[in-house]
Amino acid sequence: MRKLIITMLILVAVPIWAGFYGTLWSALRYDSNICYLSEYDVNRFTEGTKEFLLTTYDDGILRGGVALKYYIRKDEFKLYFGLSIWGAHYSNNSVKDYVSGYAFAKIRRGGTNVKLSSGGTPNYHTRAYYDSDTYTTQWSSYKSFWGEGQLSQRIVPYFYGNFRYRKTVSIYNDFFPEYDSEQNEFELSLSLNGKTSLEAGYCFTINDARGYDMEGETIENSDESDISYQQDMVYAKLEREMRLWKRKFTPRIYVEFKQRLYTSTKPYHIDPLHIGRDDLYFSVEPSAKLDFTENLWTRFSINYRVRRAKSEFKEDIPKLRDYDRIIVEIILGKDF
Repeated sequence: MRKLIITMLILVAVPIWAGFYGTLWSALRYDSNICYLSEYDVNRFTEGTKEFLLTTYDDGILRGGVALKYYIRKDEFKLYFGLSIWGAHYSNNSVKDYVSGYAFAKIRRGGTNVKLSSGGTPNYHTRAYYDSDTYTTQWSSYKSFWGEGQLSQRIVPYFYGNFRYRKTVSIYNDFFPEYDSEQNEFELSLSLNGKTSLEAGYCFTINDARGYDMEGETIENSDESDISYQQDMVYAKLEREMRLWKRKFTPRIYVEFKQRLYTSTKPYHIDPLHIGRDDLYFSVEPSAKLDFTENLWTRFSINYRVRRAKSEFKEDIPKLRDYDRIIVEIILGKDF
């Protein structure tokens, strides 16, 4: 009983702090290639083909969202809860409109951070493909759900080692059930925090697709594509906090490189687009954030990304799958 009383007195003596804050933001985006069309496909689209089911292959996009956080702090112990929801509207191709969101809980004590989060997208349209069962071109769309765990440990002051694991389940529409996938990501990174922040990391991804569309079939005897793959990714980002016009100004650059190896073992006449295919992706995004006040800010970014594909068996795969894409965006945010 005496120990219980002492514990209660300690809890009373040490203050507990709590708070609520959030961000409301909106953005204007231009995407030069919303469905990752190759130059060959872009030319076909401009010549009048209707198979892509698009009004335009580029688009202006209105995005917006809200992020809410609540924290409880006691000594070195800090507990966060958060919820973030955002959506996008495409000016010319509203079929690609979507809403996404996630929730998280994070515990921080000293130099250790543990974060658990989960989220998803109820419906997202990627692009239109030919469906061999209906002999028509149909939109490929999916709903996805994911769960993630992150661990961050301070090694020395301002320097952290990080590990992240994410599992994603994607369920496609009735035209392309063979694309249903389970994805596992494993990421290791190192980060340096401060006025100059630097992070570099490596992520390994395994994507296991269903590979068949009819009950009673298996991936081995189905005549549908297998989009399973393994992927290696390395990335780096650099950020510097400085002053511009007496206001906080934070330029940032992010660089990413990926190699994706498709693991389909189906015969060439069944899966010519995936068997023996090797994709290289490169992305670079310079951006800058300017704080007008303590609570009002804007961010401008330009993202350039490319895919370069090759295949052991299909010589014209670059013509069909190589693409270039530019995304320009300006965001206005309000913290509260």
